[in-house]
Amino acid sequence: MIVCEMASFPQIILASQSPARAEIMTQIRIPFIAIPSEINETETEHQLNPDPERLVMQNSIKKAQAIIYRIQNERKQYIVIGCDTIVIDPFQKVMGKPRNRYDAKSMLHTLSGHSHTVLTGCTIIISPNQVEYQTIVSTTVKFRVLTETEIEYYLNKGEWQKRAGSYAIQGLGAFLIDSIQGDYFNVVGLPISWIWQTLLNHFGVEQLIEVLSTQGE
Repeated sequence: MIVCEMASFPQIILASQSPARAEIMTQIRIPFIAIPSEINETETEHQLNPDPERLVMQNSIKKAQAIIYRIQNERKQYIVIGCDTIVIDPFQKVMGKPRNRYDAKSMLHTLSGHSHTVLTGCTIIISPNQVEYQTIVSTTVKFRVLTETEIEYYLNKGEWQKRAGSYAIQGLGAFLIDSIQGDYFNVVGLPISWIWQTLLNHFGVEQLIEVLSTQGE
């Protein structure tokens, strides 16, 4: 569990075990606790021809609600953030996380030289009144034409493991990318601009900035 202490503000819980998502929250100094939701995404992730937008939204809701269920008897205020990110390949098929190296190699070959879409469903639930906000953020990513040597090099580094689409744009995978259109942080897995704006609209700029200012430089 990753913890960043806060004061005089509802406790923010990031329903995720993703270090990349936690890093984004830390980067802009939003105080939070990271708790894995431990939901099973496999049932929906590997459906035949799933609706991508419905898929990411359902999973984000499930993640946030799983945490709300755990804390429902606690007499505290919480802000729970649940996100789910998928890659849609150039042929409009959902790419999940690779099962093995062979699967990852196939995904990278499919993405090479083409544009694909990264979708993130994001749900914010604010307790105790269970105020709920939802969105789906889309980013278009174009890969360079990759050589076999580059693909093998990337696979050897192991970064493809547990990554939707078999790459991490925030890591070594940056060299795979030709261009992006849209929110970069959405590709990482956390549309932080929308999260910030949602909290800003709900609590007001003065309260939100005051809380973050107390965290120190």
